[in-house]
Amino acid sequence: MILNHIDLQVSDIDTATKFFETLFGLHCTYRREGQIALLADSSGMQFGLSNLHNSPPPVYPPDFHIGFVQQNVQQVREIYERVKAAGVEIKFELQDAGPNLAFVCVAPDSIPVEVRAPRDAQNDNPHHGVV
Repeated sequence: MILNHIDLQVSDIDTATKFFETLFGLHCTYRREGQIALLADSSGMQFGLSNLHNSPPPVYPPDFHIGFVQQNVQQVREIYERVKAAGVEIKFELQDAGPNLAFVCVAPDSIPVEVRAPRDAQNDNPHHGVV
């Protein structure tokens, strides 16, 4: 079984959609104004943002987060620079986190977003394979 869809409750569909499209490269495949947006990534993962009942901002548990696992640390660094340049709040600065290079930023409605990639000799060298 493959998990390929998740939905987050958000207070503002448009703001959350723009955040994930602009900073994380997701693209909107369906939208019902003010109620739901379905976004997708290049692998086909369906990411829903919803507020079907005009609810106030959600309150997620303290350790709740979503994550984007990248193939290499260079991708993590590029996303980090894009997020920082956009003025997005950083909850956990770019650093080693166990076997990964990771950071956590804050999406609309205070949703923590983790971005990480395995840190190893092959992934960590941005010039690996360059002659």
